[in-house]
Amino acid sequence: MLTSKLKLTLPLLACAALLASTSPVWSSPEAAPVQVTTQAADTATGKVMGVSKKAKMITMEGASGPVLIKFDAATTGMEYAATGEAAMVKFRLDGKDKIATEIKPKLAAAPEGTTEITTPDVLTLVSNPQADYVLIDSRPAARYAEAHIPTAISIPVEKMGEMAKTALPMEHKDKMLIFYCGGPTCGLSPKAASMAVKMGFSNVKVMLAGAPGWKKGGQMMVADNKFVAEGNIVLIDLRSAEEAAAGHLARAINIPLAKLAEAADDFPAGKTAPIILYGSDDEVKKGAKIIKEWGFKTIAQVVGGVAGWQAAGNQLIKGATGTEINWVRILGADEVSSGDFMKAVAGKSSGQMILDVRGKDEVGSGKFSGATNIPLDELEARLGELGKDKEILVHCSTGARAELAAAVLKKNGLKARFLVAEVECEEGKCAIAE
Repeated sequence: MLTSKLKLTLPLLACAALLASTSPVWSSPEAAPVQVTTQAADTATGKVMGVSKKAKMITMEGASGPVLIKFDAATTGMEYAATGEAAMVKFRLDGKDKIATEIKPKLAAAPEGTTEITTPDVLTLVSNPQADYVLIDSRPAARYAEAHIPTAISIPVEKMGEMAKTALPMEHKDKMLIFYCGGPTCGLSPKAASMAVKMGFSNVKVMLAGAPGWKKGGQMMVADNKFVAEGNIVLIDLRSAEEAAAGHLARAINIPLAKLAEAADDFPAGKTAPIILYGSDDEVKKGAKIIKEWGFKTIAQVVGGVAGWQAAGNQLIKGATGTEINWVRILGADEVSSGDFMKAVAGKSSGQMILDVRGKDEVGSGKFSGATNIPLDELEARLGELGKDKEILVHCSTGARAELAAAVLKKNGLKARFLVAEVECEEGKCAIAE
């Protein structure tokens, strides 16, 4: 039986009890590149950075930092307050507080000079080796590397100007160009498509359904070969033990499809782990369906499987594969490790302080020694209580609110990092569950 060495019990994506979405609390690179703007005196449009059910607060990305908008039982459309997605929030003012009254999705549209192309039509092109088109992934390169639509090339929208001359058929402006990104609320591909029109391309299309639409249609995404070789991934060979021994990819773990359903406990507890699969097309599709039910969000396959790997000039390894999944989440930007956090709690770091942004009712069960408690929804109004001479290490019960708080602190010129872990408090004492 495979044994995972992963000890963290919560990924960077905090538990569903806190978030309306399991997407990361930080703003997703797939989401529309829009800042919060006031369209009317009572309406804001922008990207949702996170949603805290305990604090009853939506955090949106603003031009100069996070913007906090509260919600209550009367708020409608909460299903559209999805982390990483763009939304239109109508609100009322209650003193200095913005209280959301209605939330609607902000849908991207095919810009002037372009037309929309549907997922089935893209599938038809991708499935035809003779089709003449260029499929462009407008998301950041790292997102493309993890999982992209087969045959797509990567031209991040921010690099469109510099990469177009070498990546696009500049001598054939009538060539069909298809742009996609992170779905109907994503503004990256419409922006890139508009740039292509200005460059003189006359047959430009936008797949507004994007990567989510492709996956929703039951199609597999593929991972970049370099990412497969070097990325922080879980690589699974779904073929038989005999096939795997005859030749497998480096770092692969062999779990035949017939045994996959029994191996759930051997996979990382952190659902942010990118899962890369290979085997026959049927094995990969069935395997992906099983793993998706476990909560993993990034699932892709090796381009062309073993044959495709070799055709790209890569080598296979003979003999048995590894037997343990050893994936460990790498700390994100501005994240503090549990070890460093506990050193600060113990008073071993004089230049740091602990900030607890849980609610008052939660703190009643206990808090870390020496920690300062300021609930997230009170943070902006109480910044004066925090000195600028120390680095602030923020925690909540999982990391969701802590990350939002750290962003608010940094926006206001304070040094801050946040803890992502399950904090459990009983009888006045707190501990980190790992």
